[in-house]
Amino acid sequence: MVELWGSALSLVGSILSIGIELILCDAFFPRKNCGRRYGLWTAAAIAIGFVFSTLVGGGYGYACKMLFEVALYFVLCAALYQSRWDRRLFFVVTSYAVLYSFSYWGDVLCMSLLGLTYGEYVWNIPLYSAVFFLRLLALAAAALALRKRHPPLSVGGQARAWVPLSAVFPLATLLVLWQIYTFPGEQHLWQICLLILDVVDVTALLLLDHLEQSAAGREQLLAAAERARVQDENIQALSQAYAGQRKMTHDYRAQLATLSALLDQGDLAQARAFLAEMKARQSERILLVNTRNAAIDAVLNQKGYAGRCQGIDLRFRVNDLSALQLPRVDVTIVLGNLIDNAMEACRRMPEAERWVSVQVLYSRGMLSLCVINPSPPVQIVGGQIATTKPDPLLHGYGLRNVGDILEKYQAEYSFSYEDGRFIFTAGWPDANA
Repeated sequence: MVELWGSALSLVGSILSIGIELILCDAFFPRKNCGRRYGLWTAAAIAIGFVFSTLVGGGYGYACKMLFEVALYFVLCAALYQSRWDRRLFFVVTSYAVLYSFSYWGDVLCMSLLGLTYGEYVWNIPLYSAVFFLRLLALAAAALALRKRHPPLSVGGQARAWVPLSAVFPLATLLVLWQIYTFPGEQHLWQICLLILDVVDVTALLLLDHLEQSAAGREQLLAAAERARVQDENIQALSQAYAGQRKMTHDYRAQLATLSALLDQGDLAQARAFLAEMKARQSERILLVNTRNAAIDAVLNQKGYAGRCQGIDLRFRVNDLSALQLPRVDVTIVLGNLIDNAMEACRRMPEAERWVSVQVLYSRGMLSLCVINPSPPVQIVGGQIATTKPDPLLHGYGLRNVGDILEKYQAEYSFSYEDGRFIFTAGWPDANA
């Protein structure tokens, strides 16, 4: 009967512990899944944890059980929440250690108040069970309160400068937990060490979370500044195009009058020369690109003329984009950043190799983008362009901004460096088409 009750408590403890862990995860990470998959993963974790805990016991086995539970929580967090590996590891180990310390010191406090030995406390089943449930309910209440006051922070997959530091804390905590299980005779001393580490870990976790929030805020400001810059460029390009069109219309009327006068005078040679000069000037004013989409035309033509001034040959391949329903601001930011990055790379190349190929095609509800340019050697590590610049956050930010926008629309994209060329391709679904 006692063994059966112990198994029941173990099962309930596994369920509530995983539930508390998930509530805490909600306070730090945004969810990946909120439907059936979330429940299936949770049920599987409970079943696996219970089966493993009933099969492992005594001595070295308890240390193994601790490592298994930490690994199980880590995998569960990775499956259900959006998080970077270092934050996930730090959070899982810290929360596990805090819950473990709370359980231990709760039992110690109860035994001290009632004057019981550990054996008397454990075999007093009603008392032990009551404390067991009260402890878990208190932890659940604290976790719910934290989730209410601490909204989750989405930090993406970009590595930060403090990643090595955030990996040191959980490793030290795991070492102390290992010592507790492998040296039970010194457990009280190691529990004191663990309690101190808990305070340090929680403080460091909240501090690093604040740093992540500050970095994310800085990136949002950069994104807003980039949007403002692109919009300003587009407005200037459209204004210049409109002013140029008005001037061209005015000049065209004057040129027609001059040509008519020359023809009326029968001066065909002068009329031919004047017409040839008109054609030459007109060709300089013709738009480089005409997609029948005013916003995209403004960006591509503005970049095309800027490239011409810098000695960079921009080669465009486009089709009719008038049916495109994607937000113009996002599309122009993506195109502007891609072409800016390509032109920046070209400026570091010999003059004969300064060219950029830009392909913008729309077909069957899909916008296909491809930008190719010669470039000095580029090292791509973990989906990011490696840099030696003093401010890594600003380096390649345009490309990260492009990735963020494309991911928002579930677009597929890739970039690579092959045969001295940097290649970016993307398939952007037009959800409103």
